[in-house]
Amino acid sequence: MKRFISILVTISMCICLNGCQKKLKDDIYIFFTSDVHCGLNDNLTYPSLKAVIDDTRAEHKNVLLVDLGDFIQGGYYGALSGGEMVVQIMNEMGYDIVTYGNHEFDYGIDRLHELMGMMEFETLASNVIYTGNKENIFDGIAEYTIREFDGVKVGFIGVLTPDSLTSSTPKFFMEGDKYVYDFYTGENGKLLQDKVQSVVDEVRKQGAKYVVAMTHLGSTGTEPYDAISLIHNTNGIDVVLDGHSHSIIVEDKYPNKDGEDVIISSVGTKLEAAGELIISKEGEIKTMHINKYDRKDEAIAATIADFDKQLEHILNEVVGSSEFDMRIDDDEGIRMSRDRETTVGDFVADAYRYVMETQIGMANGGGVRSNIEGGEITYGKLMNVSPFRNTIGSCKATGQMILDALEFGARNTEAIYKFDGNAVGESGGFLSVSGLKYTIDTSIETPVIVDENDMLTGFSSDKRRVKDVYVLEDGEYVEIDPQKEYTVAATDYVLYNSGDGNTAFKDATMIEINKYVDTDAMKEYLLHLETMPDEYRKLQGRITVK
Repeated sequence: MKRFISILVTISMCICLNGCQKKLKDDIYIFFTSDVHCGLNDNLTYPSLKAVIDDTRAEHKNVLLVDLGDFIQGGYYGALSGGEMVVQIMNEMGYDIVTYGNHEFDYGIDRLHELMGMMEFETLASNVIYTGNKENIFDGIAEYTIREFDGVKVGFIGVLTPDSLTSSTPKFFMEGDKYVYDFYTGENGKLLQDKVQSVVDEVRKQGAKYVVAMTHLGSTGTEPYDAISLIHNTNGIDVVLDGHSHSIIVEDKYPNKDGEDVIISSVGTKLEAAGELIISKEGEIKTMHINKYDRKDEAIAATIADFDKQLEHILNEVVGSSEFDMRIDDDEGIRMSRDRETTVGDFVADAYRYVMETQIGMANGGGVRSNIEGGEITYGKLMNVSPFRNTIGSCKATGQMILDALEFGARNTEAIYKFDGNAVGESGGFLSVSGLKYTIDTSIETPVIVDENDMLTGFSSDKRRVKDVYVLEDGEYVEIDPQKEYTVAATDYVLYNSGDGNTAFKDATMIEINKYVDTDAMKEYLLHLETMPDEYRKLQGRITVK
């Protein structure tokens, strides 16, 4: 009898362990945004997104709103308030969980720390190492969080891109001449993958039935730290909600290291879409995009209108006009400014060269971010082009330094610039030029050598992709002389801060620093021109890709 009772107890325990797990009484709705870049009133708009969420919450109790990074920078709301306006609107939107993008660092570590104190939502960062002697601003920031819905646990993990070290300003992560912040760079992505795996294992150990990775890694052009590589080299993640590369992915699936499918979704930039991750009561998982909604939240709309009123005297200043549109993208809206010549890139490089009175002007693709529509050109339109408030400087650089800088900028360029609706071959360090023209031969493999932080350290070969480089002298283009010194204008980010990892100008002779803010340089140039000349109607053949 005792043995029979023991068997019954054992069977009962097995049934409970396998069949008594808590189940959802309602579906889970997780709305997600990414790379909003201050586009509070763009495309879908925050007021419409808030209406979607409120309408969903009116019918369902299991609702969250999360963001995958790059929210405080990229437009005038962030630039003119140091990010504060954006944090304020995100608080009002009711964000629940957020992870950090590389551009959260663009106002400096100290300013980000101040903004963290204003955030009313939980923030996550699983892959940050600090080795300095000051204050680690990520102290107290969790690697993951677990939320319960009807007793069912869902784990969320925040993953920052290791590219932050170069795609923001490198010196922000340094104390003296040493890096003190790191995001698990190195070993061809393995350090990052192993770190995330350890956090996933801990989240599962804590009882999470579902694991959502909130990543700011990108799906194209960010290897080996991209989200797809993360999926292939880990297990235990159900869904990756990804940002950074501005890709539009409604729902793709990739196998993890055990061969199990993992969903990945990405919503582009500037609220091109918001994402919706649904975990059904039956355990099915799917993602979809929301591109428009026919209702707006009046309170959010009023807050944005108040921001506009506060800034209107700056943004509405008319500084010039144009009879035509100037673009950074093609007719399909595919961005080209990070691997091709564009009319806006030409204009920006010309503006830098004009205000600094140099022979050459350079504008990095990551700092040329918006089209300029025809009609009146306001200061606000210029801020949309260059929202970072970077300062402009000048230097004396040898022809060889210039050649090295161009080579580094062209390292990712491909023969095509788009595939399957997304941009390919991009680099934020790609250089639009003024007073210069050059060719990129994509049949030649890049000789660029970078260190574990993606900083240029040298070249593996004398065979270069960049060739046929000519400098404008006395109205004529002549072949560049590697030994000769030329004067160059660019942002201090490019010339003096090794922005995007381009160290080519580190030994150049400084002429001036912090003379103009980038948008003020464009303003001065436009005031000089009065109206946009016809030369900017089309490409001028400054950069040829073959």
